[in-house]
Amino acid sequence: MKKIKLFLFLVLSAFLISCTLVTSTYEKPEIELVRLQSLERKGSEQIIAVRFNIVNPTKKELYISKFSYSLSLENIEEITGVVYGLSPISSKGKTQVEFKVAVNIFSAFRILESAIKNKNGIIKYNLVTKVSSVWWKMPATSVKSGKINLADKYKF
Repeated sequence: MKKIKLFLFLVLSAFLISCTLVTSTYEKPEIELVRLQSLERKGSEQIIAVRFNIVNPTKKELYISKFSYSLSLENIEEITGVVYGLSPISSKGKTQVEFKVAVNIFSAFRILESAIKNKNGIIKYNLVTKVSSVWWKMPATSVKSGKINLADKYKF
């Protein structure tokens, strides 16, 4: 019985020591919406390219097993997507990823109309991203709001 208690004590001690060695200073990757670009139109859908910058703030390579996003433009259209198995991002590195998505053509016109009414081509967005990695179980969630300029594409 004493040997079992001693064994359990050693296992518990080893577990607690390993927990203290794990760093709690986990840094989330930084995600930024860089560009929206209108591509071709297919029937009643407008295909657009959504481009993001992903910055790895850590000293280790970042292996992204799943990247999901939800992008709301002018509270008119919500664009969502999920991508699996992106290329690793080097330590303290940055990469740009681009996804092609279909948007209802009427929503696209309403968003463009909003940009024209602003006279400067700027539209508001809300962005929620989730990054999952093999190194942690819970996805790192980022919520951002901001403005993006469409004027460089449409010459307002």
